[in-house]
Amino acid sequence: MRAQARCCCLLLAALLEACAIPPVAEPPVTQSLIEQLPAEVPRRPASAWTLLVLPPQARPAMDTTQMAYALDAHQLAYYARNQWAETPPQMLQPLLVRSLAATGAFAAVVTPPHTTGGTLGLRTEIVDLVQDYTQQPPVLRLGLRVRLSDERTQKVLGTRDIEVREPMQQKAPAAGVSAANVAVAKALREVAQFVLERMP
Repeated sequence: MRAQARCCCLLLAALLEACAIPPVAEPPVTQSLIEQLPAEVPRRPASAWTLLVLPPQARPAMDTTQMAYALDAHQLAYYARNQWAETPPQMLQPLLVRSLAATGAFAAVVTPPHTTGGTLGLRTEIVDLVQDYTQQPPVLRLGLRVRLSDERTQKVLGTRDIEVREPMQQKAPAAGVSAANVAVAKALREVAQFVLERMP
């Protein structure tokens, strides 16, 4: 009897093992970068000014690695399996530094904590970075607000809102990433033009 019970237990265990459903592997999260620089920027002869590029800020909805899209007006959603490798402000700062250094207009282009005499300060805020599917074809919306100041006197030399609407090739996260890179490169050129116009 004991042997029969043991055989039943082994048979039941084998049946349960055969019926077990293997766990489904979660698809990997795709992490993307914004890293495209403008092909060219406006240039100006070198000055004695140092340009301090402060860390960009962002609206809370944009200050995240989550990748935003819109299906309806006044609504925002985020992809589950696609995200930015860094927050948009983190990706934008080195691009600003490289683009503004390429103008040749400054003795140096630096980031905090570096400060020197004769410093201009550039403050940037990301107000919009959304894959917009409320229109056809869809577009990548990018909005920046920039301000240039004399850091010695705290005098504001100028502010500008920069908006770019870059068409997307299709309704897909990868198309949004490509459009975001093109849009940022266009915006960086506008930032460089603004700074050269407003600097003393």
